[in-house]
Amino acid sequence: GYLVALALALAAFARVPVGAAGLQWLAVFAIGAALYGPQMLVGLCGAEIVGRGSVGASEGLLGLIAYFGAAMAGLPLATLVKRHGWGAFFRVLTLCSLLPIPLLAGLVSARAHSEGSADTARENSK
Repeated sequence: GYLVALALALAAFARVPVGAAGLQWLAVFAIGAALYGPQMLVGLCGAEIVGRGSVGASEGLLGLIAYFGAAMAGLPLATLVKRHGWGAFFRVLTLCSLLPIPLLAGLVSARAHSEGSADTARENSK
């Protein structure tokens, strides 16, 4: 849901007229609101899927990947805008917001590490 909302918000922002400051504000707000969900959920999954002793390492690795991705996005996106214009920029960002949907689909049925431990404990006590 969040990633589809992000793609729609990006597409809307790309089509807002230059002088429509209120619509621009709403589109940027929608982009930010849609970005928060996946950012929070990836961190939550990183904490819930691993064991208690590995949460720090898991969150650190996810943070490293996020910072690396943010650092590496600047030059390619700036080059894209310079060579192909803002339309290409918004098309690429919209595609990048839809691409993770099939990649993250496997996490829908993932269980928290603590849930698996509880199930194992119940089975062993029978």
